[in-house]
Amino acid sequence: MTDNTNMANNTKLANLEQRAIKLAAQRREILTSDSETALDMVLEAPSPATLTQSFPDQDLYFLMHKIGGQDFLPILAMANSAQWEYILDVEVWDDDRLDIHTMTQAFDLLFQADPKRLLRWIITEKPDYFEFYLFKNMTIFIREHDEWIPEDFDDYITLDDKFYFRFPHKIDPDAPSELEKTDKVIAQTAPGLIEKMMRSLAEMDLSVYHGLLMETAAILTAETEEEQFRLKNLRLAEKGFLPIHEAIGIYQPTDLASLRKRPESPRSIETFDPDIPLAPQLFTQFIEGDNLFVKSLELLEPDFIFQLQSEIAALSNKIISADRVKIKNPESIKKIIQKATAYLSLGLEVVLKGKPQIEAARDIITEYFLEDIFRTGSRAGIQLKTKARNWYEKSFIKGANLPLGFLTEEYLGVIGGLFLDRPMYYDNYREGELYRHFTSLTDINTTDKILNQITHLDQILSRLTLDLESFTHGVLTYKSLLLTLWARNRLGLDNGSECSLNPIAPLVFKPFFAALFSSDTPGKIDELKGRDLALWVAEALDCPGDGLPEPFMEVLSNLIGEIEEEYSTVSSDNMDPRFIPHFLLTPDPGGMEKD
Repeated sequence: MTDNTNMANNTKLANLEQRAIKLAAQRREILTSDSETALDMVLEAPSPATLTQSFPDQDLYFLMHKIGGQDFLPILAMANSAQWEYILDVEVWDDDRLDIHTMTQAFDLLFQADPKRLLRWIITEKPDYFEFYLFKNMTIFIREHDEWIPEDFDDYITLDDKFYFRFPHKIDPDAPSELEKTDKVIAQTAPGLIEKMMRSLAEMDLSVYHGLLMETAAILTAETEEEQFRLKNLRLAEKGFLPIHEAIGIYQPTDLASLRKRPESPRSIETFDPDIPLAPQLFTQFIEGDNLFVKSLELLEPDFIFQLQSEIAALSNKIISADRVKIKNPESIKKIIQKATAYLSLGLEVVLKGKPQIEAARDIITEYFLEDIFRTGSRAGIQLKTKARNWYEKSFIKGANLPLGFLTEEYLGVIGGLFLDRPMYYDNYREGELYRHFTSLTDINTTDKILNQITHLDQILSRLTLDLESFTHGVLTYKSLLLTLWARNRLGLDNGSECSLNPIAPLVFKPFFAALFSSDTPGKIDELKGRDLALWVAEALDCPGDGLPEPFMEVLSNLIGEIEEEYSTVSSDNMDPRFIPHFLLTPDPGGMEKD
């Protein structure tokens, strides 16, 4: 008897597993199809209600925004109450406050989908929530049997001559208002929606209608909103959406010694459990690219990738919570996945110590949790951010009240990326974006190299005896500062020990410019003249010629290369000071040097 029972249970479980696999394949195809095809696939399915209710809450919510609210109504009518509740949880909250306008939109959609079911569910399961919404939109008056109807009750509505309600915030759509057009439409929709809901409820059960209005009139809104916020957080936490103060921990740096290994469990004995919630599939379709993490996924076994979907979904949900993102379109999901895969790829390289081998990366994924690998990648970026912040707080630039624009475009871009809440790599549109996430140790090392150049440049500037108040004309950057001081020194214009930033007259500057390009190769600055800039800095600092740090020498080398590229075709006879921003020159071509 026991063997027969076990066999029957195993057969039942196998059937459930096959059914779940079939539904998962259907859902995956629906999520990756265009909106019209997705709608038809759900409605034309053999059991559309079963298919709809099999969707994880996140997937159904994404599908709703993909198809569009009005077109989605037939599917919304088939969704279960938990799916409805998830829509309300993620749609109508603005941080810790309920957004009344968005609540109107959500209730309107649900009421159109199935009015009686919505009213039964909301009053039975979430009465305080609904009463809060009503209290914020309407005023209620309960007339005693011996009271006359007040004369100013023209705008009140009653269904039984006892309970009266009106909408004090009702807006005339034709009246001038500072509200945006969409806000006016929503504000105008609320009274009509609530009146329809009240009439439907009164028809269903007049005593429930009376009780609802009596409780609404006495509700304590602050306590109700706080309690609803607490309950919402509990429900979302079960799906991986932690409160922001907890979700932010996903970026907490983790070193290699703290990585947690996956528990050893033989996969062969794993069985299907219909009670385990399904992982959302909306994220996996956006995993693409050629970084180390994406490439290593191709080497994983299919059953392990299926397990990994839950980790990817949990990781993505924490990023969504920490970054306060609302997932309403494919582009927002794509950005979350791009961030997740970038940090994971970087984390893999950190664990592999800069040896990005795909097979080794695959082994790391099977050995450690994705969240820890992600935080390892986060650590590399945060270390750079901390280094940049620590430098800036004690920097010459900040002490001299110079703007960060003083560093010019490339250096400013790098520092700007590191100063973001989540540090990013300054790509300057090489891959289509100004900033992108760090994806490899190459990105980290490149940024660190430039940061070293900036910090050493700042140190050198702090050692020069600069007269910043002498700057009167042009655009002051580290380039124009260094090159002008160099030119003034070689032209014999410096007076005293301080380095003056008075602009140079073009006629005075002309011989220096001509000598700079007077090499055997036209348009080129020979090595000796290029090294003269470093020689001048060493003289100004009273240090040996080879005493300048290597990162600063790279700054000077890049600067000489930039001058050569920009002005190699410019004749000294036709030189226009307006188009020589690397030097501080007077605007008058015939002007004379004035100290």
